[in-house]
Amino acid sequence: MDLLLAFRVMILAIIQGVAEFLPISSSGHLLVLGRLFQLPDVFLLTILLHLGTLMSVIVFFYRDICDVFAYNRRVIWLVIVGSIPTVAIAFSVMKYFPHLESSRAVTGVCFLVTGFLLLTLMRNHSRTETEEYYEKIAYEEEGYEPPVTKTSENTSTWDAFIIGIAQGIAVLPGLSRSGSTISAGVMRRFNNEWSAKFSFLLSIPVIAGGAALEIYKEYKEVGADDIASMFKMNPTLLVYIAGMLISFLVGWISLFYLMQMLKAGKLHRFAYWLFIIGIVTLLWTASDHREEIPGLIENGRLWIQHAVEQVSAYFNKS
Repeated sequence: MDLLLAFRVMILAIIQGVAEFLPISSSGHLLVLGRLFQLPDVFLLTILLHLGTLMSVIVFFYRDICDVFAYNRRVIWLVIVGSIPTVAIAFSVMKYFPHLESSRAVTGVCFLVTGFLLLTLMRNHSRTETEEYYEKIAYEEEGYEPPVTKTSENTSTWDAFIIGIAQGIAVLPGLSRSGSTISAGVMRRFNNEWSAKFSFLLSIPVIAGGAALEIYKEYKEVGADDIASMFKMNPTLLVYIAGMLISFLVGWISLFYLMQMLKAGKLHRFAYWLFIIGIVTLLWTASDHREEIPGLIENGRLWIQHAVEQVSAYFNKS
């Protein structure tokens, strides 16, 4: 067995399991690490790692999924509504801006954006059960009806649509899917637990559909025979399957940890890591293109100078 291959796959599997659910962006971390690790059949590894995290969602929320199909089928409709803008945005990005999905500069910026979302929206609008209780008392003492906190029973289709938009935008690497959707949920006055549950129920068709889309794209490029050959039993496949199991286990643990952090109102703390890795990623990108930086600065200076001249000319005519 290639021990270096096994070590790299284990690292990527752990990153996938952690970052897929905690609000730090698995796509962004895998893109950055992918530049450092050279792996054979990276397509196959990506599919298996996503399958592992998909299984962790299904296992962790098994009772909730059963309840949805047995007693609360309106949630199925909410998931469908939320998936529509997600699919539309994701397809638009893949068709018209495919370079964004592999851009380290975009990844670095999106890391910073996710950190900003967590520090502002999650820190200021996320409410623990204790905070909701005291908020209700304060409103009642003032003689006002307390704002309605939304659960699965009173979530509207418009709420689901907005969260679907947030999920679609998170197709950009570095922009956390869970961070974006949970933040959108708390902005719509979802309680913390329902915001997380709906986020991950909404992720099931997205993760499954994304894997199916990747398989289809690979099929169009290499054909069915080459795809089938990837799944033939060999040492590399066994290492990748082990990675899938690791991503499943780590994903399950991450979901448990995420729910505890949400209940405690501490999810915004992940923002500090995102600021660090965002700055490091941008500096790394800049170092690779340092010869181009003076030209970019000069072009920017000329553009600003031209803009100022145009504005000045407009006001002088007036």
